[in-house]
Amino acid sequence: MRLKSVRAAWSLLALVAISSSVHADSLPLLKPKVGDPVLQELMGGCSLRCAFFWETLAGNSISTLKPASELCDDDATTAWISPTSGPGEIIQFHIPKKLPKDCRDTPFYGINIANGVIRTLEEFRAYARVKTMTLSVNHKAIARFHLADTWRWQDFHFEDIMLNQGDLIELTIDEIYPGKTSQQPSVTEIVLQGAH
Repeated sequence: MRLKSVRAAWSLLALVAISSSVHADSLPLLKPKVGDPVLQELMGGCSLRCAFFWETLAGNSISTLKPASELCDDDATTAWISPTSGPGEIIQFHIPKKLPKDCRDTPFYGINIANGVIRTLEEFRAYARVKTMTLSVNHKAIARFHLADTWRWQDFHFEDIMLNQGDLIELTIDEIYPGKTSQQPSVTEIVLQGAH
């Protein structure tokens, strides 16, 4: 009897593992519209921040998340660099737990990314850059992004997701482009698009 229950448990675990990998493979893979160079004088502008601000955290596990304000600071001269090498890093955007009534059900429909450290071409090549990442909202995977290996803006768009107080947007780095001297993935800026 005990052997049957052990086999049943392993069968269930195998089924869960298969279904989760099938789910990851079934996510839409979005490719960017590559745009203008990232220039300091053009930083800022309309974004989801027109509705509210959020807290940005990053880490290689939920327990190691730390503030990562340089990801959303409208500054082309700063960059977030992962403290660890390789993929697996998590970037989270925490929507405030108290929003004004007119900010509830705020549409979120895109992300603009300045990939890598872009201050100089030498630095861009030195550090690893993000190759693919998974977008999740409230722990539900929505899509995978395939980033180009460029220091220009990369724009991703998707169907409207209505955000409310306390929601969580998460990007998980799945693959990286290797750097010449460091395998720590880096990102200069992430702009969440929505509100308008």
